[in-house]
Amino acid sequence: MQTRISRSCARRVRRNWDASLTSHRQTLDLPYRPEDLFDLAADVGRYPEFITWIQSLKLVSEQEEPMRMRCRAEVTVGFKGFRETFVTDVDARRPELAIDVTLVRGPFRKLANSWRFQPAATGSRVEFAIQFEFRNFVLQALADANKTYAVKRVIDAFTSEAARRYRKVGAGA
Repeated sequence: MQTRISRSCARRVRRNWDASLTSHRQTLDLPYRPEDLFDLAADVGRYPEFITWIQSLKLVSEQEEPMRMRCRAEVTVGFKGFRETFVTDVDARRPELAIDVTLVRGPFRKLANSWRFQPAATGSRVEFAIQFEFRNFVLQALADANKTYAVKRVIDAFTSEAARRYRKVGAGA
């Protein structure tokens, strides 16, 4: 017996799937200056040096203004046997200590992430947020199942790189 799905049912199912945007937000207190952490996160071209699953990254375009950097980056990532390439626009605004990343094209239906850096008593308060939805439901299910692990790896990579590059706030000269 063959099962058929009516078009109205397929539209309803698809609408529900479109609503399956995955979100994650994390706040960290780190012992580094917010300006240094901003510089680290805005230095997109160096991500492959410390984020191990980035297999390649090409800056397609760069536009620098006195207090703002915008770029378009083509990134190829590999994780647990999967390899995907996507293109994002990055908007890093120094006066606000804010970075926003938006999807241009790739395997995602939606992708956006942001970094916010604020001074704190012990260094910086860092807010990282990401939202995504893959076009492929299998990739989406895998991403949902591994979301916490993946975000932790990104945050750990940035934290380790900050420790390598910068002196902790309050550390002796």
